[in-house]
Amino acid sequence: MELRLLKTELERRAFARRLGEVRAMRGAGFSETQRSVIGEVHVAFGKLYGLFDERGATPHEMIGGFAMHDLAMFSQSYPKPDLTHLPPEKVFECGELWASAAGAGRLLRHAGAIIADSLEAQAMLVYPIFKPWNLSGNYKNFVRASEPIEWPYARTLDGGKIYVQAMVSEGEALAAGIQEAKRYGYELLEGELGLRFDAPFAISSKRFAARGHGTTTASASEEAAKRAAA
Repeated sequence: MELRLLKTELERRAFARRLGEVRAMRGAGFSETQRSVIGEVHVAFGKLYGLFDERGATPHEMIGGFAMHDLAMFSQSYPKPDLTHLPPEKVFECGELWASAAGAGRLLRHAGAIIADSLEAQAMLVYPIFKPWNLSGNYKNFVRASEPIEWPYARTLDGGKIYVQAMVSEGEALAAGIQEAKRYGYELLEGELGLRFDAPFAISSKRFAARGHGTTTASASEEAAKRAAA
C-alpha cells in the first residue's frame, strides 16, 4: 500500500470531491454546515494524504485519505483540549478522514502512526464523532481529553446535531502506537512524500459508491459514512 502526500491542485481537488461524496452516502451521511469553512481550511492549507493500493487492479484510484496540520501552521479545530504545554510544531491534528473501501480507515490510522514518527510528533489530536455514531473506539492508544463536544461545523443530513470526542495520544501511548505500526515493513518515500508499507490486514476489493453513483446498499453506505467520519 502507499500513503502519498498530495501535492498538485488536481490531487487536492480529487481528495475534496471524494471526501464530500463519501460523507454524503445515503443511510447515515453528514455534511458541513453552510457557514462552516473548517473543512475548506484543512483541505486548502493542511497536508493531505491519499491511500492507494499500488498493487491492486486500480493502482491510481485513491481509496481513502486524511488531512493533517501542526498547531504552528494554524490552530486546532476546537479550544479543547489544552495542549499548550507542548511545542505547537510538534502537535498534529488529523481529520477529514474518509475511506471508500472497508478496512481502508484502519490502514490510514496505521500509516498515520508511521508518519507521526517521521515528523517527530509529541502528540496527535483527533475529533472522532461520538454521537449519533460513536467512532471513538477506532483510536487505539488515544485517550479522551474532554467531555463530548457539540460540533458547530457539521450536521447530519436530516439536520441533527453531531457531537465529537476530543482524543489525544502522547508520551508512552503515542510511542506504543508508533512501535506497533512499525512492526510491519515500510519505506518512507523521498522528500517526506509519504510511505509505502505492508498492509497488516486485507481490505475489501469492493468500493462504496457515492449517492447517485452505483448500487451501494444502505448498510454499506452507513459503514462508509462512519469510516469517513472517523
